[in-house]
This record gives sequence, structure tokens and C-alpha cells, in this order.
Amino acid sequence: MRFTVVLLFITCCFAGCKKEDTSPLGRYKSALEQGLEAERGPEETVLGIELGMSDQQFYDRCTELNRQQLVTMGGGSNLVDHYLANDLDRPATLTFRPKFLGENPRRIQAMEITVIYEEWAPWNKSAYADKLLPEVVDYFNRTLGIELQQVHNPLYGTTYFSVEGYRLLALWVKDDSMVTGIITDLSTISSDPLGLVQ
Repeated sequence: MRFTVVLLFITCCFAGCKKEDTSPLGRYKSALEQGLEAERGPEETVLGIELGMSDQQFYDRCTELNRQQLVTMGGGSNLVDHYLANDLDRPATLTFRPKFLGENPRRIQAMEITVIYEEWAPWNKSAYADKLLPEVVDYFNRTLGIELQQVHNPLYGTTYFSVEGYRLLALWVKDDSMVTGIITDLSTISSDPLGLVQ
């Protein structure tokens, strides 16, 4: 009887002391779980634009940023360009576009991001996106006060991520010229936007 009680106690201790997965993928899974359960609150994307803002608030904010000469209209379809003159190791353009959800009003569910060095050209290897990615990671670490972590993604390769509250930011190299990424409201989705967790 005593042996059975001791055995049950040890089993319970081992079951309760499940080892935390500290691998990059394990840290991502843990952060994603916490983000999916986080309470809602204002979460900035870029230049004071927050997840959950209405479409009208987004347009009003962009109008104000344009007055301040911080943004210009991109190539249409709600694309906005922000010139990074001195924020990286060389001038670049950050382009962002909101993804809206719902109706009357539509609200920002996610912000799609691309960044490209101004001097990018097929022959200019020093301005390729693999050089740009660490600069963009550092830019968002500074501007959002976060610490992006690295994980391998079978689709995108080296990917950097951060989950703060219900906001997921992920960045990766799209092609030779461009870093791309997304800032997502985890409370509005039902599955992992990076496809790392099934």
C-alpha cells in the first residue's frame, strides 16, 4: 500500500513537471498560445496605427501622416509608403497595407508589410533582402519596444516573430529584393498564420 502511494506521488510529480520546450519552435508555440488567450487592448502596428482601428480612423491617421510628410500613397489598394531615410543602415521604403475585417465599420485585423532598400538592383548584392532583414528586425525592436525571436519556417525560411498581448509580428525574406511580414490580431483568427502549429 505504502509503495503504491509513493509511486502515485512520484508519477504525479513527473506529470506536473513537464519540461518546457525552449527550442525556437517551442518558444513560438508557447507565445502563440499566450497570445490567443490575451485580453484585447490597443496594439500598435506602424506609425501609431493600431489593430482594431476602423477604416475611417486608418484613413484619418494616414491623412495626418501625409500632412506631416511621413507617408505617401503607395501603388493603390490601400498601400501606404513610409520613407526610412535614416532608420536603417541605408535608405529604404516601408510599405504597409491594412487587412480589414467586418462591416460598418471595417476594422484592421492585420497589417501587411514590405521593406526594400532604395538602391536595390539585381547587381547590387549589398542591398539584397538577406542584408535588409536584420535591419528591419532591429527597426521594429526599437519602434515597438519588443524583442523579435528567430524560428525556422519551412515556407519562409528564417523568420523572426514577437507576440505581445494578442499582436503577432512576423518578418521574413520574400525574395532577393524584399523583406515582408505581417502584424496580426490573434483574437480574430482560428489558426496559426505562419503555419507552424497544426
